[in-house]
Amino acid sequence: MKRNIAAFFVLSNVFAAALWAQAQVRPFQPPPRLQENRPPAGAKKLYAFAAAGAPQTCDPQGSVVRDGSITSVSLDYVLANFTMFNPNADYSQDPIDPKDPSKGGIDHVRLRSFGGCPTGPLIEVAPGTTLRMDLKNQLDKNDPSCLANPPAGLSLPPGVGCFNTMNLHTHGLHVSPTGNSDNVLLSIGPQTRLPYEINIPSDHPSGTFWYHAHRHGSTAVQVASGASGVLVVRGDRPYTPPTPDNPHPVADIDTILHDTNGVPMPEQLFILQQIAYGCFQNNPLPGGPWQQIFTTQGLYTVNSGVGTNPAAPASAPWKCPKPTIGNYASDGVIENFALQLDSPTIWDTNGRFTSVNGVVQPTITLPAGQIQRWRFVHSGIHDTVNLQVVRAGVRAPAKLIALSALSGDRQEQKDQLLQNCDAKDLLPQFEIAVDGLTRTHMHALRGTADPGSLGSNYLQPGYRSDVLIVFPQDGDYCLLDQAAPKSERPQNGGGGGQGPSIPQLLAYLHVVGGTPIAQGTDLETYVDKYLYDGNKQLPEPVRKGLLSGDLTPWAPFTELPAPTPGHIQQAGFNITTDNQGVYFQVNGLSYNPDIVNITRQVNTVDDWILSANGEPHIFHIHVNPFEIMDVTYTAKDQTQQSIFDANGNCKPEVITSKLGIQYCRLFHAFRDTVFVEDNYQVHIRTYYDRYIGEFVLHCHILDHEDGGMMLNINIVPDISAPGGGLGMAGMRR
Repeated sequence: MKRNIAAFFVLSNVFAAALWAQAQVRPFQPPPRLQENRPPAGAKKLYAFAAAGAPQTCDPQGSVVRDGSITSVSLDYVLANFTMFNPNADYSQDPIDPKDPSKGGIDHVRLRSFGGCPTGPLIEVAPGTTLRMDLKNQLDKNDPSCLANPPAGLSLPPGVGCFNTMNLHTHGLHVSPTGNSDNVLLSIGPQTRLPYEINIPSDHPSGTFWYHAHRHGSTAVQVASGASGVLVVRGDRPYTPPTPDNPHPVADIDTILHDTNGVPMPEQLFILQQIAYGCFQNNPLPGGPWQQIFTTQGLYTVNSGVGTNPAAPASAPWKCPKPTIGNYASDGVIENFALQLDSPTIWDTNGRFTSVNGVVQPTITLPAGQIQRWRFVHSGIHDTVNLQVVRAGVRAPAKLIALSALSGDRQEQKDQLLQNCDAKDLLPQFEIAVDGLTRTHMHALRGTADPGSLGSNYLQPGYRSDVLIVFPQDGDYCLLDQAAPKSERPQNGGGGGQGPSIPQLLAYLHVVGGTPIAQGTDLETYVDKYLYDGNKQLPEPVRKGLLSGDLTPWAPFTELPAPTPGHIQQAGFNITTDNQGVYFQVNGLSYNPDIVNITRQVNTVDDWILSANGEPHIFHIHVNPFEIMDVTYTAKDQTQQSIFDANGNCKPEVITSKLGIQYCRLFHAFRDTVFVEDNYQVHIRTYYDRYIGEFVLHCHILDHEDGGMMLNINIVPDISAPGGGLGMAGMRR
């Protein structure tokens, strides 16, 4: 009997391999890893717990060495050549060959990259680590966007440019913003390097963070090229009982995510990127290169749709023709800010696909019944990802998963997607952390496939979400970026900003083997019991709390103290226009790097009120996370009304409105990035803990940030002292 079973698996693997060869199946790729050089004897090694995926296909340039509490990373910032799968083979440089479907359907791209891969390498550290990063900018000094008078064809707004100049931001880390730490006010020019030294405190929370390029003026171009990567802080601090001197001891959620034998829960890392590459016809033209993008309806320029050519293809999907002697076409690049990034609808209309770890529509294979931790990082620059997991419908005749059957652009995939992924109920996601910070209570994202359902995991650019997920039965599932409700879309359904106007498939999920869960089992109860059964070492009251999803002992923050009366700050986002141009502003001002806009005192607490005027924006402040105290909206009588009831649940009128649904899981949650919907006010509280120095707050729609939607904030030792307590004013020599 055992031989027959073995033979069955051999034949199954052969059959699966044949299917993969016949179709454009792209196996799921975990984020790439740097070569880890042999550490000195006795040095601690961090082991990743990512479930097995396909072998690493891109070896990033650089290395990592761990020596005690020091992690030294060497990382090259380069212009890299690689390929991106294009499901619309008719528009790709290398169309699929009907005689060999395993070939073709790819675009050749040349993009700015950390390490030379589609996504930056995974960086793993522990609390108390000194992270030394030798960052080498190997880009070309010949940068037309950085000239005093850049080529007119680039159409650069004020402040935008110097696309080959960069720096590094460790998004979400609570570390110093000054010197050569997490300092985004630095400029690392082409052919130069900087030795970063980022001291991660020993009490830093474990969690999911990320890093990305952040030099003002070039941030959007570089992040849209894929210049971002996952940064995981892994902790091994177990639960300890509180004491009068330490009422909330630091403990890491990592220490309870294991089975009854202590085997760590498998995990997957997902960095979601919106790489907006286009192929240009770079024939010599007045005004310089990068002026004409190839689209399905002709060449798209900054003058498309205006003047004498109102029918020009300003919103047609982009294509990358194969270059010929008479028709020069560049590789896919991101070089023209105005054409490729600076539009609220561009990601919805350009035809590009959101990638997962640098792969478009990969296939993930995993067993039934196994609980996994999935870490999502939204590193796109503009568009919402409305994340849902749905089972492939019984009407899926094309063997959706086995053959990676969807093809064509998004519009052409729509009917196939609705036919294959039409489940009425979502697979629930059990969220344990937001923005890298463990929640006080596990939040169940469950509901229906309706785009306005409470089951959606709304990911805005900059967001992270850690969820526990389990697939109860064998079968095929779809990881979707669900279409946004029309009421949430700018210009009444005109596209952009709130997610795609039609659903997009992010990944195929193939569930096979494992131990299926009995029909009718409540998955939340199943997950809670797994945590309870696996942690017999905990005191019984704490362990019993896991049965109701209570994660308070492992949450780094519970409640912040009340602020000093009158300590209220404002951050209002708005876009204004006049005859001179368009202005992206915070509190009525566009960014001026030479001005400190807000000065506050270290170790104090402020309340903030965040608002947006005219369209949504995304608030992000560096260094310190914040607590969301309330979200209010303007009622019909023009008063501000809370969306929450006394128990922190969304009021029914908010749930049915579909506009405030994404706030319903955020009552008193801690974040470092939050969406600010027009007509809403987000009330947050922040504690300026430990660090002094100058840093920024800005809109994390990164073309808005580059356009000027950013302010400088300075934390000083003593706001009442001369100079804030900085310097030695008046000292006698």
